[in-house]
Amino acid sequence: MSESDVVAALVALGFSLNESRAYEALLQDAPATGYEVGVRAQIPRSAVYGVLRRLVKDGAARSIPGTPERFVPSPAADLVALLRKRFEGSVTALEAAIARLDVTPPVPDAFSVHGYARVLEEATSVVRRAESVLIVSGWPRELSSLEAALREAEKRGVFVVAFSHASLSAFPGEVFSYGLAEKDLEAFWQHRLAVIADDRITLVASAEGHERDTGVVSETKAIAEVTTSQVALDITLLAQRSGRDISKTMARMLGNRVGNLDGLLKASAPSKK
Repeated sequence: MSESDVVAALVALGFSLNESRAYEALLQDAPATGYEVGVRAQIPRSAVYGVLRRLVKDGAARSIPGTPERFVPSPAADLVALLRKRFEGSVTALEAAIARLDVTPPVPDAFSVHGYARVLEEATSVVRRAESVLIVSGWPRELSSLEAALREAEKRGVFVVAFSHASLSAFPGEVFSYGLAEKDLEAFWQHRLAVIADDRITLVASAEGHERDTGVVSETKAIAEVTTSQVALDITLLAQRSGRDISKTMARMLGNRVGNLDGLLKASAPSKK
């Protein structure tokens, strides 16, 4: 059977597939006997009462005594509040347990990310770690998922630069966009995403919207510098075509690399006699 969004969400929260199906069946029609729930949720009769009693134990359902015994679901709002409280409590307990270990696990210079959802999660994490300069390059579909985190970064004083060949409207930071339609670009380009924080942390990934998407998160400074330079080149080409002054933006993006290079070029230029 095709699983509903309710079932999928409950499974993601740790309920078994049968428990999730049983809860949804109770939402649709209750009070119900175990036999009725089993038929509606396609759970074997030998297993359905065990499933329902686990839901009762976990606070997701309630038992009505009688012959036969019947069951009703806990109100959805109550269940959500209960699960949220338990989840927050578990996270707090984990933080305390890790702190008691008094160890800091080694962080790899680079690690891979698999799946579209994980790519976006890690991109958001890079944005939230930024302290001074944040550069993003990608498509509106992906960049829109980072918008809230980018606005938060701006509020804490981070200089944000965003580049896209496609149209970006009302986007945080200094925005550079050719204003092209996504569907036209998709005819010959694939979705890619780059996020660079503080010239130090980099995420580069494919972002086609499926589980085959892959990316790399790196804290290797050279990778951050190369990726920043590529985005700077894209912005420079756009500025040349549009006549936009980007000198201040480049100075913030590239730091001393711009000023030092200008100084070397000036010193090496042949003198005019």
